[in-house]
Amino acid sequence: MNSTQKVAWIFLSSVLMGGIVFVYVGSIFVLGHMPPSPFGRIGPAAAVLIPLLVLGLIILFITRRQSPAEPEADERDKTIMSKAVVASFVTGWLLLGVVLLILGLALGQTGSVPVYLLTLILWGVAMITMLTYGVAILVQYGRTEKESDHE
Repeated sequence: MNSTQKVAWIFLSSVLMGGIVFVYVGSIFVLGHMPPSPFGRIGPAAAVLIPLLVLGLIILFITRRQSPAEPEADERDKTIMSKAVVASFVTGWLLLGVVLLILGLALGQTGSVPVYLLTLILWGVAMITMLTYGVAILVQYGRTEKESDHE
């Protein structure tokens, strides 16, 4: 696994960690109040902290260079990364445009949106953009490996 694939896995794990934090923060909104202290509810806090710790350790071992013979990024990697950047950029803008269009149609020109909803929208767009970037890299590597097997 080269550095570009490792970057893709880091992006995917970041989206997973962001999802865990989103569920924790969302549970606070659903419950209607904050826990009395960060460890006031040991169950939810442990449910967030333990997976984050495990994912952090996994990222540490994945990103570490396994051997001196491990390949660095080459021209193919740069091409794959540039295509993934374009795909994630287009996805982010399309998603943001669709969300704004839906809000405009649902609320009209004089409607208002709570600040926390805008924060959640931007956070969601960022997470989906990161997910698109990681998946685009891994899909392109899968295609190039299949093409090289057929030759």
